Amino acid sequence: MRRRACLALLLAGLLLLSACAAPDSLSRLLSQDAADSGDALVVYRPAADPAEGGALLRPQAYPLPDSGADLPAVLLTLLQTPPADPGFSASLPPGTAVEDWVLENGVVTLTLSDAFLDAPEMDRSLAAFGAALTLCQLDEVDAVSVVCAGQTLFAGLMPEDALLDDVPSDPYSRQLRLYFPDSAGRWLISEYHTLTLDEDTSPERYVVEELLRGPNNGELRSVMPAGTRLLSCATADGLCTVDLSQDFYDARPDTALGERLVLGALANSLTALSGVDAVRVLVEGEPVGTYVYRSLAEPLQRCDDAVGPVSVPKGELDADLWLAVPGLSGLTPLPYRVRTAGYASDAEAVAAALLGAAEPGYPALFSGSGSVAGVAVQGTVCTVDLSESFFVSLPEEARRLAVGSLAASLAALPDVSAVRFTMGGDDAVFDGTDWSGPWREEFSEIEVY
Repeated sequence: MRRRACLALLLAGLLLLSACAAPDSLSRLLSQDAADSGDALVVYRPAADPAEGGALLRPQAYPLPDSGADLPAVLLTLLQTPPADPGFSASLPPGTAVEDWVLENGVVTLTLSDAFLDAPEMDRSLAAFGAALTLCQLDEVDAVSVVCAGQTLFAGLMPEDALLDDVPSDPYSRQLRLYFPDSAGRWLISEYHTLTLDEDTSPERYVVEELLRGPNNGELRSVMPAGTRLLSCATADGLCTVDLSQDFYDARPDTALGERLVLGALANSLTALSGVDAVRVLVEGEPVGTYVYRSLAEPLQRCDDAVGPVSVPKGELDADLWLAVPGLSGLTPLPYRVRTAGYASDAEAVAAALLGAAEPGYPALFSGSGSVAGVAVQGTVCTVDLSESFFVSLPEEARRLAVGSLAASLAALPDVSAVRFTMGGDDAVFDGTDWSGPWREEFSEIEVY
């Protein structure tokens, strides 16, 4: 194998690198325990206790199989096999399986099961780099990509991506996870940017600068308002304060969805960094009140509901939920990944998702699932049976919005043309007002019902 000699050099390089003090970067992946034999296959697994030796990934040597064996298949089997040595953890996160793999033009593309998405970000990174270091031993493999739920999470990883310079004063590389809108401007999609950092520049500044620069993937959109410049960026006690130029406000989007994408991209990208829990946005050094609909007086928290893509194999439905905007001035639709598992119909799943929705900065209209007794679709008419608590729990001015929220969210389903409301099986009449419907209106953004 061409890589047999390279493997020996790689292992020797690992020994040399791990003997040096490395900066806080991916060089911590490397271990002192690398086997130095060229007559072995090496599988890189997470260390059970990274504190021992300071390595996150450690190489575990296995005897070479008989000649003629399918080496890629052997290595993939080993990656999925739990290690017997208690010093190692499993190469893949719990529940993750390799569903498919393709070798083309020197790149192995691994398709992993959806359980991979549920693993912590660090575990996914370790698994991806471990697979790259493992599979790139082979003559025919130069790089590894990882795909899950139709999304490329890691592209073209090579062994040298984990072999970083060991001199703390030199620049070093780091992968940062950023979020940009998809081509439809509906969901935030994650994208990894490899950046060269130095001791004088914070990762937070790089994140914001890369968001301003835009995505590398041509299928993703830029997210920051045109002309926006970064004035300063600093983190203290988990709060990252970002000061942006006036253009961030003047060129802001004019829809709730556009606002969600801009603020979600900032919050999700920055809170992906270790040590950042929330984000405060200033404009020209001053606090911002209302941006589009949301107030920026409070720090931004991570918003996972804004992140796509929607996974149909995972039992998810791409649906619009109509939420009451701050100030209860009307309703606006926002995309949600609605989990349909456990529900007899999409209408039931949408109603449950709406009752449990907790959009940052938006008021919660509903007290919980007990306020809706049942949802059924006959023909194209969806009937929602409300409990009396649905109305009792709401102030009078919010009742019309709550009914409209359910009606609009359910009417947006392709198999629903109208929505009716009942209470205890009879027409939904409360406090002298008949809410029964049917509701057939075309719902537009910020329409008051």
